This record gives sequence, C-alpha cells and structure tokens, in this order.
Amino acid sequence: MPDVINKVMSFINRDGEGESEKDILLKQIAKDISQNKYAKFYRVRQQEADISLGQFFYNLYKLVYPMQIFLKDPAKVAKIRQITLEAFLDKKTMDLIKKLSLEAVNENMKAGSDVIKILEDDLAALNAGFDSPRITAADKCHNLIVSIKQFVFFNFSSVIRKFDPEFKEGDFLTQLKFSPVDVTVLASDLSAFLSVLPSMEREDDWKTAFEILKYCKGGTDVIPLAQWTSILSNLADIKQSKILELIARMATGNPILEVKPVILHEALSTKWLENKTNEIRDMINNINDNQRHNQIIALEQSVFGPLATMRLVYYTPEKGKILLEKGLDSSYIYAQPLNHLLIYVQEYLSKEIQELCDILLVRGQWTNNSAFRTMSEAFHEALDTAGEILNLDESLSEEGSNGPRLKGALLRVDRDKTQNRYINSIINTLNDDALDIINKAVPALIVVGKHFKMLLEDCEKKPFELIMNWKELNSVTKVPMSQRIGAVYKKLTLFVQLMTMEKAPSEEE
Repeated sequence: MPDVINKVMSFINRDGEGESEKDILLKQIAKDISQNKYAKFYRVRQQEADISLGQFFYNLYKLVYPMQIFLKDPAKVAKIRQITLEAFLDKKTMDLIKKLSLEAVNENMKAGSDVIKILEDDLAALNAGFDSPRITAADKCHNLIVSIKQFVFFNFSSVIRKFDPEFKEGDFLTQLKFSPVDVTVLASDLSAFLSVLPSMEREDDWKTAFEILKYCKGGTDVIPLAQWTSILSNLADIKQSKILELIARMATGNPILEVKPVILHEALSTKWLENKTNEIRDMINNINDNQRHNQIIALEQSVFGPLATMRLVYYTPEKGKILLEKGLDSSYIYAQPLNHLLIYVQEYLSKEIQELCDILLVRGQWTNNSAFRTMSEAFHEALDTAGEILNLDESLSEEGSNGPRLKGALLRVDRDKTQNRYINSIINTLNDDALDIINKAVPALIVVGKHFKMLLEDCEKKPFELIMNWKELNSVTKVPMSQRIGAVYKKLTLFVQLMTMEKAPSEEE
C-alpha cells in the first residue's frame, strides 16, 4: 500500500529536477499506443484523436441505431421482459399463471368455488415453481438484453459531434466532415464507453436473446444476430488491444486510470414474481373486502331492517369523506359502527331488551347471585354507551369542545399546512374515543348474550337451575319467555357479528 501511495504522489510532485513518474508513464503509454494495432486512432505528437476513431464510433452507431430506436419504446421493453420469462417457463408453471388470471378467478367465483383458497394454493405452487434452473436461465437471458440496451444507449451522437459538430442524431445520409479532436475532450466519453461494453462471455446465449427480440418485433430482426456477433467480435478485439483504455489515460493525464464495467443485474424472475404476488394479494384483499361488505349489508338488514338510518349528526362517514377530500390523513373511521351501536341501544337495548331484563332481573328468583350481578352490570354498561356516543358526536357541534377548533383549523389549512397535524390530532383522539366506546359496549353485549343463552337453556330444563320461577315469569308476558329470549339472543348475536366486522379493519389501520 505505501508503494501505491508514493506512486500516486509522484504523479503530482516532481522527484528533484527530473521528470515525474507520471510523465515517464505517460510517455510509455504514448509509445505503447504507437505500437498498437489500432495506433491509427491516436495522433501521438499532436495529442489528438484521429478521424478514424470518429469513424469507428460512427460505424458502430449506425449498426446499433435500429436497436436503440426499438428499445426506446417502454411497451416493447415490457413485452420483452414478459416474453423472456415465458420462454423459459415449463407448461406446469404457465398453467398456474393462467389459473391466476382475472378471467379464471371470475369463472371460479361464478362456479361458487372457494376462490381465496384456490388463489392461496396456486400462488404457493407458483412461488415453489420459480425455484428452478429454468428461472436462472431466464434471468441470464434477460440480463444479456439489458447489456444490449445499456450499450446501444451510449451517447454515440455526442462523441461523433466532437469530430463533426454538424452531425445530427440518427443522420446516416449526410456526408461527414470529420476533423481530428483534442483528445482531452473525449476523456469522459471514452471512460463511459468502456464501462458499458456488452457481455462477451463464451457461455452467453445470444441466439435465444435475439429470437426473443425478433418475436417482440413481429417476426423481423431488429438487427441480425450475425451482425451483432460481428460487433461483439470487433469490440472484443478492441478491448483486448486496450487501445481505448490507453487513449483514455492520455486524455485524462492519469497513467493508472482503470475503468470498471457497469454490470447491470436485473432480477427479472424475482421482480415478476413479486409483482404477481402483490397482484394476487390485492385480488384476495378485494375479494375479502367485497365478501365483508356483502356480509355487513346482510347483517345490517337482519338486525335493523328499515331502521338502519344515520342517527349521528357530526361524526358521520360522509363528513369523514370531506376530510379526506381536503387531503387530510384521517377521517371518522368508526362512524358507521358507532352509529349502528347507537341505533341498537336506542331501539332495542333500551326497549325490548330492557323490558325483558326487567322481568328477568327484577322478578326472577335467581339461584346464582354472581350470574345475576354479572348480567345486570353488563346490561347497564352497554346501555350507558348511548350517552357517551351522543356526547362524542355533540363535541363536534359549533358549541362543542372539538367543533370550533376543527372548523377554525380547516379554514386555515389551505394556507397553513401545519394545521394538518393539529386537525389529525383532533380526529385521531375522536377515533380513539369512539373505539373505546365500541370496545366497552361489545364485550358487555357478549356477556349479556351469553346469559340469555344460559337462560334460554334453563327455562327448558326440568328442574330449573338458574331461575326457579319461570312459570311466574311466563304469566306476566303475552309471548312465552323462551320465545322472547330466543329472538333477542339471535338478534344480539347478529349485532355483535356486525360490530366485530365493522371495526376490525379500522383497528388494523
């Protein structure tokens, strides 16, 4: 390492009164160029690039220009990726891909199949099938095409214009007027060109790569494979001679310049599989969302029927959408379940269920005081949430604790983006409070429901175990107690299912 440092320093500083090591090395490079088979590219005495070097770049550009034009089209590049992958997939994997298409999924849904399970199984099989030598071969072939693209998109025009300033991109008809060029102006171009030379390994399967390109061009060659092979052969000879590397060292004045190739490795199969997996996951999520939406509608109809109307005034889904339309991050995510809870408490819990509980808890002769207290406490805890819901909603009114603050911040948010955080803080607090109310009410209702179930079983037992005077309780109601409890228990169970489904996705957010 010290020797290398000393060498670099000596390029800058002269050793005594003699030539620096840098000058000595540059002279040796000039000598090496003069003895190189491509010595015509560089005029040593004038320190100029000869017009023959310009002709070299021009001829190369003319040969690869059709490939450059073809690969400029993003649609063509996307198709090349797709065809390259499919060219190496076996029939089993291709069949799996077809089964994962939207058309196949829709057919399975029409047939009433368990679409989600089918998708999950097929996706797992697809992932397993991508671990094979065929997939590795697809990646190698794709990267050959990537190396072509990198090479043909080298800025040939810029180099050629340094030999002929009037040269126009893609113009191969106008007569050239090349002149020698001060080699220093080519310094960056030569380094860039050397860094993007295409792959030249013996095992490269250029035949397959060009068959794919031909297929994607509708069956005609972009450029003939034989022509590309000839280009590679010439480039390999140029590379082996090191002429361009030597000229680049002279151009930069750096006798130890090394240009590292830019090797692009695009994991075609990995990226494709990742995109396909995300696509299928989105499809599964959409199916789940649709099924969940349909289940919610069905449960809502079963529980409320025509009563499913909006009771809240301010904390509503519609007003939550307005917040999102203003570009805010938050909305009233628990508005729908909170509204359903209010309806249920007002229309059922405080009427039919309270009347039934009054008979059971006041007139009933319980043998288990612990069960009696548990049911009573759970019922009243759920009943009290109506007031909490209305207080939360009222806080957003003009006279409420949150309404004026939110209204003022919304008026300022267009000109003062810092209000976003303040508004989101208010909304998030409201959402947390709404979720707390729901999380208090639902477990309480579950407890009440469990006791209704136990009482339903008890009233049909002989002898009775929980309540001893079922005959007396039946005498104070027109509808038999078992029938009333059964109807209330059924609707309560459906309502708990509805609340659980409505709040679960928001909790994940």
